[in-house]
Amino acid sequence: MNQGEKEQDYEGSIVVKNRDIPVLANLKYIMVEIQYIEERRLWEYTRVTNITQHLSGMPHGSGNGQKTEDAIIRMMDIEQEHAQKCQEYVSQIKAAKRIINSIQTQSMRTFVNMRYVMGISDVEIRRQIGMSKRGFYRARDAVETAPSMADVRWPEKYILQ
Repeated sequence: MNQGEKEQDYEGSIVVKNRDIPVLANLKYIMVEIQYIEERRLWEYTRVTNITQHLSGMPHGSGNGQKTEDAIIRMMDIEQEHAQKCQEYVSQIKAAKRIINSIQTQSMRTFVNMRYVMGISDVEIRRQIGMSKRGFYRARDAVETAPSMADVRWPEKYILQ
């Protein structure tokens, strides 16, 4: 296997040995789920507002009372789902923080945060950090082949004695 290539399973997923990478990558997915719930919450809030605004002047037998109750129940369900997902997100952030803080060097912490948490493209990481393509692949391989982030060994450019 050449440098820069990764073993892939039958579905095209990259197989890595580092057990901490999925924990870090999961943060982004939870954040996207929370954003989706917030969009649903805003839509439902707008809907409830529209229903209640139309209640004035409507005959009592129009069925708007039931629509309002249903909408409010849906809003409460969305609020509960949002609270649970936010609690999960906070828990995952704490786990990710422990993982990132276990990395010995600041440069590798920056690399890991950009690549596995923030999901920045490889080219953009190389540009922002000033890494060569070879240096990027060495750093990525060091992270992905280590059993955990605490075990990553990557030589620093400057070492004080």
